Amino acid sequence: MRGGTVGRSLLICGCIAGVGLAYVWQKNQIYRLGDEIKKRETAFSASEKRTAMLAAQLAHLKSPAQLEQRCQQHNLGLVAPHETQVVRLYEPGAEWDTQLPASTSPAKPASPRSTTRVARR
Repeated sequence: MRGGTVGRSLLICGCIAGVGLAYVWQKNQIYRLGDEIKKRETAFSASEKRTAMLAAQLAHLKSPAQLEQRCQQHNLGLVAPHETQVVRLYEPGAEWDTQLPASTSPAKPASPRSTTRVARR
Protein backbone atom coordinates (compact mmCIF):
# COMPACT_ATOMS: atom_id res chain seq x y z
CA MET A 1 0.00 0.00 0.00
CA ARG A 2 2.88 2.36 0.62
CA GLY A 3 3.92 2.15 -3.04
CA GLY A 4 0.47 3.25 -4.14
CA THR A 5 0.44 6.24 -1.80
CA VAL A 6 3.94 7.34 -2.86
CA GLY A 7 3.01 6.89 -6.52
CA ARG A 8 -0.16 8.95 -6.11
CA SER A 9 1.74 11.65 -4.26
CA LEU A 10 4.36 11.83 -7.01
CA LEU A 11 1.64 11.89 -9.66
CA ILE A 12 -0.20 14.74 -7.89
CA CYS A 13 3.06 16.67 -7.42
CA GLY A 14 3.91 16.12 -11.10
CA CYS A 15 0.47 17.38 -12.15
CA ILE A 16 0.78 20.45 -9.94
CA ALA A 17 4.28 21.14 -11.32
CA GLY A 18 2.99 20.69 -14.90
CA VAL A 19 0.10 23.09 -14.28
CA GLY A 20 2.53 25.57 -12.70
CA LEU A 21 4.90 25.35 -15.67
CA ALA A 22 2.00 25.77 -18.12
CA TYR A 23 0.84 28.85 -16.18
CA VAL A 24 4.31 30.41 -16.24
CA TRP A 25 4.70 29.62 -19.97
CA GLN A 26 1.33 31.23 -20.77
CA LYS A 27 2.19 34.33 -18.71
CA ASN A 28 5.49 34.57 -20.60
CA GLN A 29 3.63 34.30 -23.94
CA ILE A 30 1.20 37.03 -22.85
CA TYR A 31 4.12 39.28 -21.93
CA ARG A 32 5.81 38.67 -25.31
CA LEU A 33 2.59 39.31 -27.22
CA GLY A 34 2.08 42.53 -25.25
CA ASP A 35 5.55 43.71 -26.25
CA GLU A 36 4.90 42.79 -29.88
CA ILE A 37 1.59 44.68 -29.84
CA LYS A 38 3.32 47.77 -28.41
CA LYS A 39 6.00 47.62 -31.12
CA ARG A 40 3.40 47.31 -33.85
CA GLU A 41 1.29 50.12 -32.42
CA THR A 42 4.37 52.34 -32.35
CA ALA A 43 5.19 51.44 -35.97
CA PHE A 44 1.56 52.07 -36.96
CA SER A 45 1.57 55.45 -35.25
CA ALA A 46 4.80 56.37 -37.03
CA SER A 47 3.31 55.33 -40.38
CA GLU A 48 0.18 57.39 -39.72
CA LYS A 49 2.32 60.44 -38.97
CA ARG A 50 4.37 59.85 -42.13
CA THR A 51 1.20 59.43 -44.20
CA ALA A 52 -0.21 62.69 -42.83
CA MET A 53 3.07 64.48 -43.54
CA LEU A 54 3.20 63.12 -47.10
CA ALA A 55 -0.46 64.06 -47.69
CA ALA A 56 0.28 67.63 -46.59
CA GLN A 57 3.35 67.72 -48.81
CA LEU A 58 1.32 66.42 -51.77
CA ALA A 59 -1.40 69.02 -51.17
CA HIS A 60 1.26 71.73 -51.11
CA LEU A 61 2.85 70.48 -54.33
CA LYS A 62 -0.56 70.32 -56.07
CA SER A 63 -1.54 73.86 -55.08
CA PRO A 64 -1.98 76.27 -58.02
CA ALA A 65 0.50 78.75 -56.57
CA GLN A 66 3.19 76.08 -56.23
CA LEU A 67 2.51 74.80 -59.75
CA GLU A 68 2.78 78.30 -61.19
CA GLN A 69 6.01 78.90 -59.32
CA ARG A 70 7.50 75.64 -60.66
CA CYS A 71 6.41 76.52 -64.21
CA GLN A 72 8.09 79.91 -63.94
CA GLN A 73 11.18 78.37 -62.36
CA HIS A 74 11.63 75.98 -65.29
CA ASN A 75 10.57 78.56 -67.94
CA LEU A 76 7.78 76.36 -69.30
CA GLY A 77 5.54 79.25 -70.34
CA LEU A 78 2.43 77.53 -68.97
CA VAL A 79 -0.39 79.63 -67.55
CA ALA A 80 -3.90 78.88 -66.32
CA PRO A 81 -6.57 79.16 -69.06
CA HIS A 82 -8.72 82.28 -69.16
CA GLU A 83 -12.38 81.86 -68.31
CA THR A 84 -13.27 82.40 -71.98
CA GLN A 85 -11.09 79.42 -72.93
CA VAL A 86 -12.95 77.02 -70.66
CA VAL A 87 -15.85 74.91 -71.87
CA ARG A 88 -18.03 73.43 -69.12
CA LEU A 89 -19.49 70.00 -69.73
CA TYR A 90 -22.33 68.91 -67.48
CA GLU A 91 -22.41 65.35 -66.28
CA PRO A 92 -25.94 64.08 -65.77
CA GLY A 93 -26.68 62.29 -62.54
CA ALA A 94 -29.23 59.64 -61.56
CA GLU A 95 -32.09 62.11 -62.10
CA TRP A 96 -31.22 62.14 -65.83
CA ASP A 97 -32.63 58.63 -66.23
CA THR A 98 -35.87 59.46 -64.40
CA GLN A 99 -36.49 62.80 -66.15
CA LEU A 100 -35.90 61.66 -69.73
CA PRO A 101 -37.09 58.10 -70.24
CA ALA A 102 -37.68 58.45 -73.99
CA SER A 103 -37.62 62.15 -74.87
CA THR A 104 -34.84 63.81 -76.82
CA SER A 105 -35.04 67.27 -75.25
CA PRO A 106 -31.93 68.41 -73.37
CA ALA A 107 -32.16 68.34 -69.61
CA LYS A 108 -30.88 70.91 -67.17
CA PRO A 109 -27.65 70.07 -65.38
CA ALA A 110 -27.99 68.38 -62.00
CA SER A 111 -25.85 70.82 -60.06
CA PRO A 112 -22.98 73.21 -60.72
CA ARG A 113 -20.59 70.99 -58.75
CA SER A 114 -20.95 68.19 -61.28
CA THR A 115 -19.10 70.03 -64.03
CA THR A 116 -15.90 69.16 -65.78
CA ARG A 117 -13.55 71.84 -67.05
CA VAL A 118 -12.06 71.36 -70.50
CA ALA A 119 -9.71 73.95 -71.98
CA ARG A 120 -10.24 75.03 -75.58
CA ARG A 121 -7.34 75.19 -77.94
